[in-house]
This record gives sequence, C-alpha cells and structure tokens, in this order.
Amino acid sequence: MSDTFLVVATLLLLSAGALVVLLPRLWQRVSTPETNADWLRLRQSELIEEAPQLREEAALRLIEEGGVSEPTLAGPRAVYSGPGQLLGVLGLTIGVWLLYWQLGSWEDVQIAEELGRIEQSEPEAVRALIKRITERAEARPTNADYALLLGEYYLSGNEPAEALRYYERLTAAGATAPEILGKAAQAEFLASNRVLSRRARAWAEQALAVDPTQAAALATLGMAAFEAADYRQAIVYWQRLRDLEAPGSPGHEMLGQVIARSRLELGESDEPVVAAPGVVVKVSVPERQSPPEGSVIFILARPEGASAGMPIAVVRTTAVEWPLTVRLDDGSSMAGQRLSDFARVSIEVQISQNGQPGRDNALLWSALESVPVGGDKPVVVQLAVD
Repeated sequence: MSDTFLVVATLLLLSAGALVVLLPRLWQRVSTPETNADWLRLRQSELIEEAPQLREEAALRLIEEGGVSEPTLAGPRAVYSGPGQLLGVLGLTIGVWLLYWQLGSWEDVQIAEELGRIEQSEPEAVRALIKRITERAEARPTNADYALLLGEYYLSGNEPAEALRYYERLTAAGATAPEILGKAAQAEFLASNRVLSRRARAWAEQALAVDPTQAAALATLGMAAFEAADYRQAIVYWQRLRDLEAPGSPGHEMLGQVIARSRLELGESDEPVVAAPGVVVKVSVPERQSPPEGSVIFILARPEGASAGMPIAVVRTTAVEWPLTVRLDDGSSMAGQRLSDFARVSIEVQISQNGQPGRDNALLWSALESVPVGGDKPVVVQLAVD
C-alpha cells in the first residue's frame, strides 16, 4: 500500500513539474497582432462602392493616429530561466511534502497499513500500534475512527476507564449510533464499580430506543438491574439478549444460567441452579497485613498463563474475615465467555483500596498460573505486598 502511494505521489509531482516547465514554452502567441493598418484595409474594402471622399477620410484618420507603418511580424520572444524553473519545481515538491507531513496523512497511511496486518501481529507489535494510535488520536481529537477503535480496544481489554475517555469524546462530538451509545454506557458502568449513573442509563436507553437489540446496552442494563436486586427487570433484559444468541451457543447457555439464578432469587423456581464446573479460591493474607476496612477484592480467572487482558470470569467482593473463600463459575463469567470451556486457567487475586482493578491499584496481590477447572477442592492464594 505504501509503495503504491509513493509511486503515485512521485508521478503526480513529476507531472506538476513538467507542467511548470513545459507549459510556458508551449502556450505562446504565434499569430501577428492586428493593427490600425489592418483595420484601414478592411474599412476601405467595405467602402469600395462608396464615394472616394469617405475612403480618404478613413486614411486621414489613420495618419492622425500615427498607425501608417506596418507592424513587425514577430514581437520579442519570451525569456526563460532553466535554473529558475527547476528551483520552482524543487520548491513545489518540498512545499507539498511539508504540507502533507504537517497534516499527518503519512502517519495515517502507515497506521492503516499496520491495522490491515494486525491479525498476524505479535502482542508487542499490537501494543506499539495502539500507542501510535493513541498519540495520533491526541493530535487529532476530532478523528472519530481513532476514538472508536481505542474505545473498543480498551473495553475489550478490561480497561473501562480508558475506554470511557474515548466514548465520551465520541458522544461529545454528537455520535448517536446505538453501538457507540451502548458501549459508552457499558464502559461507564464498569468504570464506576458496576454503579449505573444517570448518564450511562440515558445512553443505554437511547441506544435501545433506536436499536432494541443493541447487545451492550441490554447487557449493561441487565447487570445494573441485577446488582440493584431488581431481578425481574434483569430477566427482561437478559431474555432479550439471549434471543440474539444461537441456541446451544456458549452465550445462550450462560445467559440461561444467570436468568435461572435471577428466577431463584425471586423464588419462582424450587429447582436449584446446576452449578457448572468452576474454581473454588481460598484467599489468605499475611499475618499483621490485613487490608484496610472497605478494601475491594477482585478474584480473576484468565486463560492459562495469561497475566493481562480481559478476564474469563471475575468476582468483586469485600471480606469481613480471613481467609476468604470464593467460587468462580459460569455465573461470574464475562459476557461471551464460559469458565467451563477451559480446562485450566490462571487465577489472580487483587485487593484494591480505591475500588479499581489492576496491579497498579493493588495493595496486595498474587496469582497462580495454572489451576484446573472443575474441582471442588479450594486452591489457596497467599497474598503478598506488591
């Protein structure tokens, strides 16, 4: 792509240079200009049948205007400076290149080329590309494509606070697409520790008013209703969301489980929810290092060996006493995933005083790289100071 661009740009500049040099030489006046003598001959031919006195008066007027001499057949030739024209072409080339570089289009071309190969890129290359896109998005804050790309990247990477920055930029610019509004609501909900603000609710409801099947908005409102113990409303949203999934798909089964759990909370079913395979995690803290009261505990499950990225399942809780025992299963899975689909996972526990996930926010944290899924025997995670 970039090779084609360079070839085309070079050809256009060469064409422009050729026009600057050649056109002045080709566009010259070669005919003899008309003079008063020409007009006299034309007038005398018109008066050939008239009285001789009229022809004499026309000749006399020409003499009075001083136009009796014949003009030269050729005027002075144009003078061209070869070095001056070449200097002009060079200036044109440099000016165009500087303008193009200043506008940043060359960087946009390279980013687009990298995005076309992102599926074959290594994780380090992807992170480097995201860094370039972030810098470019700050340099061009009105570029909606970059803001949308970064919002989706950070939301899928379990960094809702970062994603929210770009969705706020899109909505402030007047974006009204249901997908953008739905994901903006989801980002704010997750960034606010699963508390649905008025703005996030308005975004989600506006998205559903335009597209009743907008998945991010349905998932957000369903989770918010469940967190608020409004299980009836949660069932309504999750049933609509499950209808979008193919029967038998992981998403369809997972939503069936959370709907059944909501029905059980309402007392509408005497049948217990069958527990899917999961992981029981027992968390202990070092002696004399108990976390401050009100600290938030995150228990995460990721694919085996992974230390970053979107978790498969998450439980957010607080501890009254230690050790703390928590079960991760499909009911705590992130949307679109099932813990039971994995044979082994990595388990990480973080204790955050500010309520935000991430090792940078953790007072204490620890991880186990390979834990089998499906056993009822707890795996013990001993927290350590970061």
